[in-house]
Amino acid sequence: MDINQIIATELKLNKESVNQAITLLDEGNTVPFIARYRKEVTGGLTDENLRQLEERLIALRNLEDRKKTVFKTLDDLKVDDPELRKKIEDCLSMSQLEDLYRPYKPKRLTRASKAIKAGLEPLAEFLLTDKTGALEQEAEKYLCEDYKTAEKVIQGAYDILAERISDNPNYRIFIKNHAQKSGLITCQKVEGAESDNFDNYKDYSRKISTVKSFNTLAINRGVNKKCLTMKFVFDDELILNHIKNLEIPTNTPYQEGFETMIKDSYMRLIYPSVSNDIFSSLMDVATDESIEEFKQSLRATLLYPPLKGRRILGFDPGFSHGCKLAFIDENGKVLDTYVLKDPYHVPGLYLKAKDDLKRLLLKNQTFTVALGNGTASRESQKLLEEMKRDIPELHDLEIVVVSESGASIYSATALAQKEFPDFEPNLRSAVSIARRLEDPLAELVKIPPESIGVGQYQYDIDSKKLSLALKGVVEDCVNYVGVNLNTASASLLSYVSGISSRLADQIVLYREEHGAFHSRSELMKVKGFGDKAFLNAAGFLRVPESKEALDNTAVHPESYPIAKEFMREIPGATHQEKVENIKALKEEEINAYASKLNVGKATFHDIVKELILPSRDPREKGTTAKLKEGVTDIKDLTVGMILEGTIRNVTGFGFFVDLGVEKDGLVHISEIANHFVDDPHKEGKPGDIVTVKVVEVDQKKGRISLTMKGVKQNRR
Repeated sequence: MDINQIIATELKLNKESVNQAITLLDEGNTVPFIARYRKEVTGGLTDENLRQLEERLIALRNLEDRKKTVFKTLDDLKVDDPELRKKIEDCLSMSQLEDLYRPYKPKRLTRASKAIKAGLEPLAEFLLTDKTGALEQEAEKYLCEDYKTAEKVIQGAYDILAERISDNPNYRIFIKNHAQKSGLITCQKVEGAESDNFDNYKDYSRKISTVKSFNTLAINRGVNKKCLTMKFVFDDELILNHIKNLEIPTNTPYQEGFETMIKDSYMRLIYPSVSNDIFSSLMDVATDESIEEFKQSLRATLLYPPLKGRRILGFDPGFSHGCKLAFIDENGKVLDTYVLKDPYHVPGLYLKAKDDLKRLLLKNQTFTVALGNGTASRESQKLLEEMKRDIPELHDLEIVVVSESGASIYSATALAQKEFPDFEPNLRSAVSIARRLEDPLAELVKIPPESIGVGQYQYDIDSKKLSLALKGVVEDCVNYVGVNLNTASASLLSYVSGISSRLADQIVLYREEHGAFHSRSELMKVKGFGDKAFLNAAGFLRVPESKEALDNTAVHPESYPIAKEFMREIPGATHQEKVENIKALKEEEINAYASKLNVGKATFHDIVKELILPSRDPREKGTTAKLKEGVTDIKDLTVGMILEGTIRNVTGFGFFVDLGVEKDGLVHISEIANHFVDDPHKEGKPGDIVTVKVVEVDQKKGRISLTMKGVKQNRR
């Protein structure tokens, strides 16, 4: 099997690009490094191309290893079947391989294996060839301890034939093809199941081919929670007739026995097994699509523009434990902390909370509030809005509702305890909420990506596969933006190309012992940091304190000589004059310099961009939703109300929009736009500010239905 060619064909990539990429990966180069600094070698494969390539490469190599095991088993069993071996060599999926291997796979004790052990195989062969009808007389020859009557002996022979039929991969392929064309998946709600989350599936019936991935995941969850029962409906008569035409011998005197045996084989052995395979395939597709959706939403969340250059109050709302406040400066350093004792339930504390807040906001000169969206969020928002309205010094107060997802997880980590050893967990959460607004990427890398609050059904899909995919997204985002070597946390550093968690800790330890890094090359003094790690990591790390200006750009150290030679050839008395002259160069002139300096055009264009705009943050300037004053509770919503909100999550069936009322509203896929929408991800991403209209409010179930149809969008 030519794995490289298969990957090239499946992913629609150039074969030579695939060959080069696999070689680079096998040499220990990382995806971000290859995507950014080896464009000429791979023909410009993107990080997404490379992630897909790497994932398929691992899967196909695992498949090859499994084939070796299967071939060894066939050799041990003395199975000499060239056609079977060719089919195994050609199969491209694990499920296809297992179907072919099924007849030879060691089995647990079955009715057929029991009959074979009792020596009934010759009688099964007799059934296939006999035309005399002397079955009972023949069966008498096989009476034994486990089969004491002719009737039981005959049944044992039929059991052997039934299992043979069930092991035939051709029938499984036929049934699966039929199921894909016209089979149905049906659900019933279990009587007495209290959850109303599965009401949409209580009398559910859809063609298997039309089931959406989120339907599959919902059904799977409902079945696991014992709220739903699920079954597949096939054309049993068509399937049985197909098997009968191929399995019942011509002119056999045992027509009725064969028909009964084939029905038993189908209902007892084939149908349950094929049903499991089909649902497993549906789950595989749903998992892949769910992970892809998760990746898209996670990428958008991590790359949400930072709100830099401001002092921010992180406001973690609460009742019994009070509201936790953390003020941070423009660089994320904690200026002040405070706890407002429950101002909403304890008489007399509401006015005191307003006085305390006013004092602290003015003392710390902070006019942007990152308000957590958890318990007591709506009450806290109301308090802040009153202060904004009634206190002249706070008229410009900006209130931004921030997702708290994962903040409590971070607050209990060893990293949080090390960062803030004297803070209680709730105060650490308040700091995290503030920093999420200041720089989402730098803060969110401190928690598992599964806990960030995007995606769907993450607890119902392969956790290892999900974790690996999401880790790749975080790595790509971190390396896309770049990292300040002297300020980055160990969590952030651990996602930099080529830097493991252990190396990240060593970098932080080196900083603590020796102070700030003064060059990229100083990394080689860090314990465990070798040439390969430096090659993979250096270009993504920024050192503002370095005397070498290129150390604070995305230009890789291996390209410093080229960048410097280019700058020498550009006319200009000052650096800025040279930069202005570079800006004036036409593309053909830049390409000519690339040829002269013997460097690839793609790499050279990247170098030129960095010389023009060094250390540019590729993320756009942040914007926030303008929350409607007086709307802090689901009870404040009315049908027809027009509101601005923030998309928190994008799924296959729509957007979840934060309106500042604690519960996110759903814009169903059918309500996103006036035109047909096949993929919500094409219409919006987490962090986008959208204008919506309230369609329905169900206070009892805490559900808000929204629409964007006919609503003017002021995308900012």
